[in-house]
Amino acid sequence: MGTLGSVVDLLAHRHPGTVEVLIGPADRRVSEVRLVEQVDQVDDAPAGALLVLERGLAALTGDYRFDVMVRRAAAREVAALVVVLPEGAKLSLTAMALARRAEIAVIRLAPEVDVTAALGTMVRQATDRLSVTVGRARAVCEAIDGRSFDSVEALLDRVGLLLGRTVSIGPRPDGDGQALTVPAGPINGTDRSGGWLWTERPGDADADALLEMVLWRVAAETTRLTDERVRAEQVSRRSAGEVLVQLVEADRAARAAIAPSARRLGIPVDGWHVVTRIEPDNLLEVVGDDVAAFETRDELASLALKAAASMPGTWHVGHEPAGVLLLWTGDSPPRQETHAQLQRQLAFVLKALVGRVRGLQVFCGTGTARPGIAGLASSATEARLAVSSARFRQRYNVPVHFDAVGMRATLLEWYGSPTVQQSIDRLFAPLADLTPAKRQAMIDTVCTYLDLQGSAARTAEVLHLHRNAVRYRIQRAFEVLGIDEHDADQRLFLHLACRAQRLGDIGA
Repeated sequence: MGTLGSVVDLLAHRHPGTVEVLIGPADRRVSEVRLVEQVDQVDDAPAGALLVLERGLAALTGDYRFDVMVRRAAAREVAALVVVLPEGAKLSLTAMALARRAEIAVIRLAPEVDVTAALGTMVRQATDRLSVTVGRARAVCEAIDGRSFDSVEALLDRVGLLLGRTVSIGPRPDGDGQALTVPAGPINGTDRSGGWLWTERPGDADADALLEMVLWRVAAETTRLTDERVRAEQVSRRSAGEVLVQLVEADRAARAAIAPSARRLGIPVDGWHVVTRIEPDNLLEVVGDDVAAFETRDELASLALKAAASMPGTWHVGHEPAGVLLLWTGDSPPRQETHAQLQRQLAFVLKALVGRVRGLQVFCGTGTARPGIAGLASSATEARLAVSSARFRQRYNVPVHFDAVGMRATLLEWYGSPTVQQSIDRLFAPLADLTPAKRQAMIDTVCTYLDLQGSAARTAEVLHLHRNAVRYRIQRAFEVLGIDEHDADQRLFLHLACRAQRLGDIGA
């Protein structure tokens, strides 16, 4: 026999908007469905019966006679009374109180419902397990064909309602065969093993077979919904990632122009930011070609975002040819414990990344917390400098914090001298005729070259340039700037000037 809840659910599906449970529990078993045409017939009802009152008896609900009917139903341990009432009609408080005490459900049917058809639906649902499965299977398929679900959760909630049983998704359940299971495909963007749909077996061979077919249909829909969600997340993440990279690379005027787009994509540029830069050192070696490297960087960016997201705050990620940028944003300056948690989270992110690609080695640097859109760019520059330090010291697969690099205070203090600033301005004066992008590219190339102890090969690898291009840029830069590469003092001043120029420009 079916439960009262399953009868109501199917009735509501067949007659949407016209069925309402006014009071009472829905978990009682229904032993029988009867049409009551006279009050005295209640006295013959068996325990657990669902009594459908003929339309003419609706007039009784407004006076004491309905109270009497509820008392008689309680004496017979009836499960529910179904009455035909217009929307908004009220039962007496006495009748409602009696029904509540006796745990009798009172169900309202709208006057436009065909009582005979509704009675047939209730009888089949309450008394015939196989016809219930057939009817509910058809209802599930009709709901899926309507494509009205915006998530897997909404789909399973509706399917569970229509089937009268809970349908779950996730790892395959353990047990002794009481669960009916079918593979559901990937249940998120990174779980390649996939998941399973399962529900409790009806216990009848025909019903089991029919229900299994329904689960296969539901599994196909969960796969479609998951694919749509993953594609939407990828588009949103990549769009936000592209804007993040633009913010990091732009000058002050360009950042102001980009900020509205960033806000629309959910990047809270006005908060407090910490930027982490992750640069794979041997990605081409472990994946084989440029196409695979791009796809792997995109996958690593997605994985980094998922691994980081368990820490409170807002996270965004972007990737460029050199590596992955991971942005954390909070509403207020991070406290000491937040800094510590952030470092632990970054260590977890790196562990997840190197665990995904066998043999991968990465350098990771993280900037300090800074406010606003200019602070975001500042933290990104600090992260780049921290990566340079990690690369120079060959510190693989561990996050290096900019404060730990040990150069910031000294360089800022040195650069704060007016005499030093004038000397650096004179040094870089020959670059004034270049566009800002070309000027910065030349300084970055020289700085990276000097960071790597004058290795054109390693500079080419880091900047993704040909060695000859690096040699040409370096030679051209030294010529334009009037620097003798073999003069240790000139080379040291140029190196410090490049580093200080980066620190001086990050807040511009």
